[in-house]
Amino acid sequence: MAKTFGTMKTNVGNEVQDTTAAFATLIGVWLNRRYQQVLRETNWNIINADYTIAVTSAAQDYELPSDFGKEISCTDTTNGEELARTDLQKLWQDYPDSIADDGTVARYAIYRSDDNKQYIKFHYAPATSITVALPYIPKPADMSATGDYPIIPVEDLLELGAISDAWRYKRQGSKAGDYETRFGVQLMQYIWNQENQPNQVQQFTPVTYDKDNLY
Repeated sequence: MAKTFGTMKTNVGNEVQDTTAAFATLIGVWLNRRYQQVLRETNWNIINADYTIAVTSAAQDYELPSDFGKEISCTDTTNGEELARTDLQKLWQDYPDSIADDGTVARYAIYRSDDNKQYIKFHYAPATSITVALPYIPKPADMSATGDYPIIPVEDLLELGAISDAWRYKRQGSKAGDYETRFGVQLMQYIWNQENQPNQVQQFTPVTYDKDNLY
């Protein structure tokens, strides 16, 4: 049976013999850090497949959803063209005199602005309105309510990591190291179990470099 956020905090507190409310708050922080760590290392791949952006004429920058993690692809569905990914620095380096010019959209960059929100910039600015499909892997929010569950069944794994963090906080290095080792072993076992698909042949799919990104 899945364990709630509250249950995991209680279990960790019992393990390190500190069940105070203040320490439970710290345990919650550690559980969420481990939660995000596990999601990154397992390459969590639930996809929001229906997300699109209505790109209007001459407008280049659009705020992305708060749960945006990584895009799967970026396609101008109006013209049936796949857009190439670049980064903001390279965009300024390669197109310093035309970064704001109108034209046919050929590439995009994703960046984080001063407001700590993520944006996508299209280049060139579209001469006409288009629709861009941007399916993406969402970044799950941290657990906060007592009854919250992790979106994947890794409660035992999160507890091991948080116990290690709790012992480290209490300056019990040997105990922290023991639980960190157990966390690492179980994380590798979980990843192996997720990736080991006997009925699937793993292969690389070569992609030809887009010459439009050379200049």
